[in-house]
Amino acid sequence: MIKVSNSRLDTQTLDVINKFIEQEIKASAAFKLSRIIKELSSIIEDKVKQEKRILEKWCEKDEAGNILIPKDEAGNPIPNSVKISDMNAFNAEMYDLMNVENVINHDTLSFEELGLQTASIKDIIKIDFLFE
Repeated sequence: MIKVSNSRLDTQTLDVINKFIEQEIKASAAFKLSRIIKELSSIIEDKVKQEKRILEKWCEKDEAGNILIPKDEAGNPIPNSVKISDMNAFNAEMYDLMNVENVINHDTLSFEELGLQTASIKDIIKIDFLFE
């Protein structure tokens, strides 16, 4: 059984797993990874939906319902940011979401099972929850 919190899961997680599947690994390991990807994809999709819901709930909007973008000291919009009406409540909800523990009903993998010749440390750290 694999346990992983939402804080460890994002689309990069799936990208790393897919990278392993594309390498020359044992067929049985590729099969297991593809099944794990299906479950993780669903979990990540649900997590992203909840993140968007929380953001929608706590971001400030104008009269037309458009999200307000904060501005810097010079009055320029700050890219990739939004105004949050209650930062403490927003952070509390996001914290709760990130700490949800997911259980994936598949056995963990071993490095021997994959038969990989090489792997980057960065990739292994991203998906270490999959291994014994």
